[in-house]
Amino acid sequence: MVARLVGNLPAEVTNFVGRERELGQVRRLLSAGRLVTLTGPGGVGKTRLARRVACEVHRAFPDGVWLVELAELGEGDLLAVEVAKTLGLTDSSREPTESLAEYLSDKNLLLVLDNCEHLSRPVVKLLSKLLARAPALRVLATSRHVLGSEGERLFEVPALSLPETDTFGPGPAGVISEAVDLFLDRAAAVVPELPEGPEFRRAVIELCRRLDGIPLAIELAAARMRAYPVEEILARVESALDMLTTGPASAPPRHRGLKAAIGWSFDLCSPSEQLMWARLSVFAGGFDLAAAEGICSDDRLPRADVFDLLGSLVDKSILHRQSGGGARFSMLETVREYGRSRLAGLGEDKEVRLRHIRHFAALAERERTDYFSEREIGWFQEISFNHANIRLALQASLFDLHEPRIALRVAARLRMYWATPGVVLEGYQWLRKALAANPEPTEDRAEALWACAYIEVLLAEVDSAARTMAECRELAGRFSLHRVDAALTLCPILADFLLGDVTAALAHAREAVACGRKVDEPTVTGEALFYAASMAFASRDPGAERLADEALEFLERKGAQLWRASALWINGLVRCRADSRDEATTCFLDAFEIFRRLNYGLGVALCLDGLAWVAASAGELARAAALLGAAHPIWETGPHHMMPYLFSQLAVKGEVETLVRAGVGDAAFAEAFSRGTSRSPEELVGEITGLPSPGPTAGSPVTTQDRLGALTKRERRVAELLAKGMSNREIAAELVLSHRTVESHVQHILTKLDFHSRTQIASLVSRVEAAGWPEVRREPATVARFPPTLRRT
Repeated sequence: MVARLVGNLPAEVTNFVGRERELGQVRRLLSAGRLVTLTGPGGVGKTRLARRVACEVHRAFPDGVWLVELAELGEGDLLAVEVAKTLGLTDSSREPTESLAEYLSDKNLLLVLDNCEHLSRPVVKLLSKLLARAPALRVLATSRHVLGSEGERLFEVPALSLPETDTFGPGPAGVISEAVDLFLDRAAAVVPELPEGPEFRRAVIELCRRLDGIPLAIELAAARMRAYPVEEILARVESALDMLTTGPASAPPRHRGLKAAIGWSFDLCSPSEQLMWARLSVFAGGFDLAAAEGICSDDRLPRADVFDLLGSLVDKSILHRQSGGGARFSMLETVREYGRSRLAGLGEDKEVRLRHIRHFAALAERERTDYFSEREIGWFQEISFNHANIRLALQASLFDLHEPRIALRVAARLRMYWATPGVVLEGYQWLRKALAANPEPTEDRAEALWACAYIEVLLAEVDSAARTMAECRELAGRFSLHRVDAALTLCPILADFLLGDVTAALAHAREAVACGRKVDEPTVTGEALFYAASMAFASRDPGAERLADEALEFLERKGAQLWRASALWINGLVRCRADSRDEATTCFLDAFEIFRRLNYGLGVALCLDGLAWVAASAGELARAAALLGAAHPIWETGPHHMMPYLFSQLAVKGEVETLVRAGVGDAAFAEAFSRGTSRSPEELVGEITGLPSPGPTAGSPVTTQDRLGALTKRERRVAELLAKGMSNREIAAELVLSHRTVESHVQHILTKLDFHSRTQIASLVSRVEAAGWPEVRREPATVARFPPTLRRT
């Protein structure tokens, strides 16, 4: 027998798509706390999720589930009246809040307050009284920003999941993401027979991606299928905010288009928040506080106000705090586009975009001071985090705002950032575009030509590199740029090695070392020393060990992080060949940690291969195969024509695999190799060291154990009490601490876990309470003798 749904929830007229994970999370929060607020930007699906949750839990509320729609309520004074009217209360002889509290005092019901953002203060005031008087009352609210009520549990509603691949099977059963599923469901309602060809499927997937998985935007786009094929909708998605302007006639005005939905949020912001939103729209891919202060502040927006304004926009779901990499923020693309239109309307577009260009040009210019120093890792990380902003600055300076000299300098300063597989081709393109836009002979052009020649060699464009080097050498001579002239000596090393002449490469490396020392240019000397040691190892030169030691000593003295890691790696190979197993392991592990922090995948793979050599030589063949397996996905996704890949192939990788296969057989090797591909490099390295796996780099997955292991015992206890829904004052009383101390503990927990709400803490704790808190485990590493196959010759 189906239980009768008591209350006023409207029947669903369209299919509810996806959200299984979110439904479970909100149900758990609602069972643990009395006030749960679903937050998120307009159109993300807060209302629909809240209604679905309410429908699923209605059996737990014998007095009903009651939806109170507040969107059209403009006066906070009428809030209690509206709630009372929804519940069917007609007694107007008493104060409405008191009447409500009395009525609800013995009721077990769920109150769903929809669209609370514009009435947040009256809502908090009302709920504080109702929840205090009605112990069985539960409230599920939706709001574009945090209400700020004591005991409030927050759930930020994400966009729908997007496809990870570009294909899906025929029909709804084959759909691979919630966003695509929603589009097809809504499109099927307006088009009797949807196309089934691969072009249609690819267009649907790309459209859902371009719309950020926002349900409202997807539904509006699907409705257009009545008049246009999806390919035409996709072609016009750049102006989606202007195109998708009509919605169902029954929808509230703010939901009749994406622009209206976002504009509703904009109108709810203060003038300072609106201006901040508009200026922040110049960022791409995220930004941090320093960037926001540097670009958005002026006389109208004082720098001191930026911190609080960012927090306010996060609370209003305009900004999202990104996970990993410290306090960074981002906007959904559609929200950003709306802000850009507002910025243009203010007449500030050019001015703020120029500030954006100059800010990130200054970040690139820090190559002069931060590269080849102890600050190098931080600088590389900032560049990586801001890749999209740097790309936008290059684009704008070259084509929109006509500042080509800035683009030339930025592209040249990022030589070593471009020299990585994921961005090398893009870097080459920016260098070529910047050089084409700056044809006049200048010192900046000479610097950019040197960087371009280096990248061209990495890309095996040897002939093009030779022409670039010739022009660079001529300009370096004209302007007496001795550093650039010395730096050019690095290119022939790589070109010779690429062509298979390791002896010539070693000779050129020795020459480059001498040139670097002659002009007192540490970057040239250090890079050349590494190449000399590497070429000596590859050619089995007897001086390889001495050169490796010299390179490492020089680079450690200078504090150069990337090249120090590279020198540690080549020292590891030299020590492997000399049967110095423990020294080799230490070198590889130290290099691994630096490469990991730099998020330099190829370096990580090189170290895994080196550790596989150590394991194989120690007779630990299964571990060796697993390490090779862990490195395999990195090699598979990296460009095979790049120098690090060739170097690894020529050095040890093939020999190690042959040794392991011979020792365990193809079947056992394949099994162990496969296990390695399914595990993270950090896990396997943690087994070798006997220490916990290093913390993940930005963008890598963070396990529950990683997160909780960072907390002190006191912080763990505070987290447990937070998970029980206790306020800071209640925690202070429980632990006999001051309120200020508890606030400090909560902030430390949020910082360590890289969270932005108490709800995230509660959710994390609830997932591990049954398993217990993580402890540090230490296991001794196992080592043995090297077999003769890879010993010194």
